[in-house]
Amino acid sequence: MSVIFSRACEYAIRGLVEMARDKKSTSWTVQEVAKRADVPAPFLAKTFQSLVKGGVLNSMKGRQGGFSFASSAEELYLISIVEILDGSRLTHDCAIGLPECHDDSPCPFHVHWRKLRIPLVEALQKETVAQLAREKTKTPYFDGSRLT
Repeated sequence: MSVIFSRACEYAIRGLVEMARDKKSTSWTVQEVAKRADVPAPFLAKTFQSLVKGGVLNSMKGRQGGFSFASSAEELYLISIVEILDGSRLTHDCAIGLPECHDDSPCPFHVHWRKLRIPLVEALQKETVAQLAREKTKTPYFDGSRLT
């Protein structure tokens, strides 16, 4: 389980990476993606619906239905997925959950969280789903068909 992202965000990224790795298909069922990403299909379906509303995925109903990228995986930056699914939790919220904590009125931990948050957000703004999919095939941190 991810320490930084919600479970929905983690599963979505894993699923999108699996979709981007499959160069033969342009549309995928939730069951296909869930199996390849090793995530629960019902949870992934709900998460993918949020990504449809956010403009990241398209959804087609019917026998040939499934999900497809709204634009290229090369143009889909990880920050977009995080913002759709986790909102401002990573980019603005207090790391220890204090609602009144922000840059102008920081809690005691805020300065430490800010130092960690800034490079993380910058990395998410630069990394695309396609880049992550390419890395998956050549990195020992990825285990066969699953992101680990």
